[in-house]
Amino acid sequence: MQIHEGSADFPSIKVPVVTSGTFDGVHIGHQKILERIHEIALREGGETVLLTYWPHPRMVLNPNDDTLRLLSTFEEKAELLAENGIHHLVKIPFTREFAQTTSEQFIRQVIVEDIGTQKLVIGYDHRFGRNREGSFEALKADAPTYGFTVEEIPRQDIDDVGVSSTKIRKALEDGDVGLAREYLGRPYDM
Repeated sequence: MQIHEGSADFPSIKVPVVTSGTFDGVHIGHQKILERIHEIALREGGETVLLTYWPHPRMVLNPNDDTLRLLSTFEEKAELLAENGIHHLVKIPFTREFAQTTSEQFIRQVIVEDIGTQKLVIGYDHRFGRNREGSFEALKADAPTYGFTVEEIPRQDIDDVGVSSTKIRKALEDGDVGLAREYLGRPYDM
């Protein structure tokens, strides 16, 4: 896996199949997205690209909030993503300035111009852009204009509960490592 610092100098690749998000913990919901981009890349002869943000946006936007306990460091996340076969990991520096990027600017600059996205797959709850204004609907509306396709992966449930990094953190806080393991699809490494 190649790690790229920022998207501006991303190399030109054949059929970029892209996803985007923080992917904290790389849980079973994230893994479903990764499986799907691999399927598409294999079918289309492309390469998988994951856009992620570091530090975590909440750490930048709420610097005095010490309640966020990440499930993985950037290095641990990168290792998990490499194990899941990602070809390119793009580490976008998340700053207060970057947080002012509109969803339209993000689509045009990062998704289209920098990465050259042809296929985009996101999770059902993925939000992006200033004030989290961007959504699947915005991507779907812009996709024909910019020449990419977009697909949404539905929520992944265990016992009718949607899996999320927040729920895994809560399970770990409560000492329920079994539930955390189930949501992660592997044991949690302390």
